[in-house]
Amino acid sequence: MTRLQALYDWGTTKVLDRLRDPLLLVIRLLFGYELATNGWGKLHNLDNVAKFFATRQIPMPELTARFVGGLELVSGVLLFIGLASRLISIPLAVNMFVAIVSGDKKDWGSIDGFTGDAAFPYLMVALIVLAFGPGLFSLDALLRKKFKPAVAPQLAAAAMLAILFVSLPLHAAPPPRAVATFAAGCFWCSEAAFDSVPGVIGVLSGYTGGNVNDPSYEQVSSGGTGHREAVQVTFDPAKVSYEKLLDIFWHNVDPFDQYGQFCDKGEQYKGAIYYHGEEQHRAAIASRDAVQKRFPKQRVVTDIIAASRFYPAEEYHQQYHIKNPIRYKYYRHGCGRDARLAQIWGR
Repeated sequence: MTRLQALYDWGTTKVLDRLRDPLLLVIRLLFGYELATNGWGKLHNLDNVAKFFATRQIPMPELTARFVGGLELVSGVLLFIGLASRLISIPLAVNMFVAIVSGDKKDWGSIDGFTGDAAFPYLMVALIVLAFGPGLFSLDALLRKKFKPAVAPQLAAAAMLAILFVSLPLHAAPPPRAVATFAAGCFWCSEAAFDSVPGVIGVLSGYTGGNVNDPSYEQVSSGGTGHREAVQVTFDPAKVSYEKLLDIFWHNVDPFDQYGQFCDKGEQYKGAIYYHGEEQHRAAIASRDAVQKRFPKQRVVTDIIAASRFYPAEEYHQQYHIKNPIRYKYYRHGCGRDARLAQIWGR
């Protein structure tokens, strides 16, 4: 028994104490970077985030979107460098807990469903840093060593001011806006195609064209709802034309695949242009005719359909190519998307 006690004491005092600071550093760097990236993505797609919050009946969705994006960006940076880490972990933990509570309550029926929520790992990281601090490899530790008096109040004030600065609207009048809707197979890839286009204000992944209200990803991907995976593109027509968006759409779709797109098959993955108004309808038909003329030996099967209600997809699908770049690239390559697009359109 004495030997077991000695072994336990050695493991807890020698091993764990020595591993704690390196582990805290790895956790801070990894999740701090991801959190800052998520916050940056939200601030650059405020329209889509606000629409998603509105579907969850969250009050003041636009202001909430700004605050959440600012909080995640600032929290991620502070966690990454280890500055005011414990202080920033408090609002971060509250934010992530609220995100879990306001999510899909159908997942609460099992431990796997609850812990599988995208906000859960960040909640755990916030609680870990709150409990153990940022560790020796941090600016907090350096400041404590350099300055004997506590500087926590000043750091807290600076962190809160940074969040307010990032969160508050920094522009005067919103730009003119129009909406375009496209189905081009997996919406992760479709979103990435439009996301960085100058003049595009935001891209929202979701479902449209079916007869089931507020469908889930599982319902749509299993088929039978009539919905297709699609993206809703909000854009400034003074900076980018609808015709330019149509050109981007065609170069990111296989127009000859009547069974789906690339490795994803089924009605839910078929290509389509959902037009908003007669002007978009005429432009869509003209663009399809131009593609057919370019490929006279093959039949273009992409549908042109009047836009109907668009249902935003779950939060973890939004900006997937930014949140999960490795998994996204692995899927895209494995699906053969780029190889097929190069075969059709050239490199």
